[in-house]
Amino acid sequence: MKLFQALVFALMLMLMTTGIFATVSAQGDAARGKDVYLKNCAVCHGDRGQGRIGATLAKEFPSIRQNALVKEIISNGVAGSVMSAWAKGKGGPLSDAEIDDLVAFVNSLGRQAPTAPTGPTATPAPLPPPPPSFPPGDATRGTKVYAENCAVCHGERGEGRVGATLQKEWSGIDPEKFLDATIARGVAGSRMPAWAKFAGGPLSEQEIADSAAYIRTLKPARTVATVAPSTQIPTGGDIGGPLALACTGLLVVAGVIVLGLGLAGSRNKK
Repeated sequence: MKLFQALVFALMLMLMTTGIFATVSAQGDAARGKDVYLKNCAVCHGDRGQGRIGATLAKEFPSIRQNALVKEIISNGVAGSVMSAWAKGKGGPLSDAEIDDLVAFVNSLGRQAPTAPTGPTATPAPLPPPPPSFPPGDATRGTKVYAENCAVCHGERGEGRVGATLQKEWSGIDPEKFLDATIARGVAGSRMPAWAKFAGGPLSEQEIADSAAYIRTLKPARTVATVAPSTQIPTGGDIGGPLALACTGLLVVAGVIVLGLGLAGSRNKK
């Protein structure tokens, strides 16, 4: 009996372990993963994983189960960083198959020849330049800049995706300058990084002004409330409310008093 129980337990453990490893170690396709990467990841991590706004991915990931580590990061994101969850089950846009393909492609980026790390230098970092005066933006040109850099997080029409919705009225003393500054320098403590070249991003001042001009055209859809006409005949209470009812009662009482006085007068004459 004890031997039978031990065999059953071993069989269950083997099935559970096999199922877990089959789920985690699903083989992705690096060629398909490259398309997923270019559409969703390159805007932050660079077209070859060299790092841009996000971290570099062209490296070996130190892990016994490397695929599981990369899949966990892509699926669930990294708390406290700008790396959000990309799995559909966590509110992201990617399916499990797309994530498996993406894992295969990201792992292929780390197989290139390693480069020797550069040591620290004694040269002090230069002071950041003062913010420039942005040129007038062009919404037509901004459409292309937005599609290539912003839509992956904010949606094709600013409806919101991983990033916040942009379909809103931009209140402020100067919405144009507000958007220019937000895009250029990012928002501290949020997932919105700096996009200006002078702040370490990829966009020029003109591209920032053009994208801001396009974003200001993304207005929320307006709905007009309609009220169906009422077919109910209004009563005295509907027309005047409690005051009308009180006045009606006073008129009835006054009529009764007048009628009573009239009858009393006619009797006295007789």
